[in-house]
Amino acid sequence: MDFETAVQFHGHVCPGIAIGYRIATLAAERFKDRSEDEELVAVVENRSCAVDAIQVVNGCTCGKGNLVFKENGKHVYTFFKRGDEKALRISLKPDALPQDDRHTALFAKLRAGTASPEEVKEFRAAHEAKSQSILERPEEEIFWIKEVEIEPPQKARVYPTVICSECGEGFMEPLGRVKNGKIVCISCFEAGE
Repeated sequence: MDFETAVQFHGHVCPGIAIGYRIATLAAERFKDRSEDEELVAVVENRSCAVDAIQVVNGCTCGKGNLVFKENGKHVYTFFKRGDEKALRISLKPDALPQDDRHTALFAKLRAGTASPEEVKEFRAAHEAKSQSILERPEEEIFWIKEVEIEPPQKARVYPTVICSECGEGFMEPLGRVKNGKIVCISCFEAGE
């Protein structure tokens, strides 16, 4: 997979997709193939743009159960192939993306819809430059990479569908709750609290 494929899936070029692409290709080099089922597992510790590249390049997805989220807010990614004893842990070095106050201010204006056309152009140019830098710099400047031992998560399980007593929608059995003596989905359970 090339970078443009990851960008096309993600929707735009940004430092996050560049980080993810670099991480995904490092994992692909180590494990030699793209996951068709659950052979390769990625444990990601954030919900950033980087995760999109891992889905595209490595074939790790929520639907297959081989993309596991741990919401730690860290650019840390651990890959392992089922049956291997060692996993590959890749983390972004804190100084890999130096703080850029101007870029941060432009991003805030862009998000708020108050950026001028010139500021939008300046932001996009800076975003592209940061992304290109991530793609071109040696991996040892950007990442800490090490082998670790971790306990692999269980393979994805398929559960029976239960119908919610309140909304009538189906949900996975282990996620049911009891409300007023009836089985309900989490949404209906929380709506009544």
